[in-house]
Amino acid sequence: MTVTQSLDLVIRVAADRRDAAALALAGSRRQVEAARRKLEMLSRYLQEYLARTNGGMQAGGTDPVRVANTRAFIDKLDQAILQQQAEVATCDAHAAGCLRDLTARETTLKSLETLRERRADEARRDESRREQKRTDEFGARAARNGGATLDFRPA
Repeated sequence: MTVTQSLDLVIRVAADRRDAAALALAGSRRQVEAARRKLEMLSRYLQEYLARTNGGMQAGGTDPVRVANTRAFIDKLDQAILQQQAEVATCDAHAAGCLRDLTARETTLKSLETLRERRADEARRDESRREQKRTDEFGARAARNGGATLDFRPA
């Protein structure tokens, strides 16, 4: 396997890893959005429940059992909101890690592609130098042979 083939293989692997990191980031961002939607839903439900409860308390009196049950339910909703906020923070942190991973993999891939381009440029320059050397040697040989023409057509 030549150096060029090896480099192409490494680039393909790096591109596959970059693509996998991009998919992981997309999935992570979907999880963040789902967690945020759930948090918004819980927060809205709490606000609506508080509005209904306040209206019912004013109209229906203050039965101690009912007030205790209402307070317990509100506390559970508050706990659920806190847990969901923690879930959103965890998902955000995971997405940030996925983004860092993707950025690093893109940088690696770009570096490898740049290296391949430099190697190709170097190979083209080497070939150009060899061609120039062959042309110069041919011209020098022709001059040594008494200025013979460079025409190779049969006489």
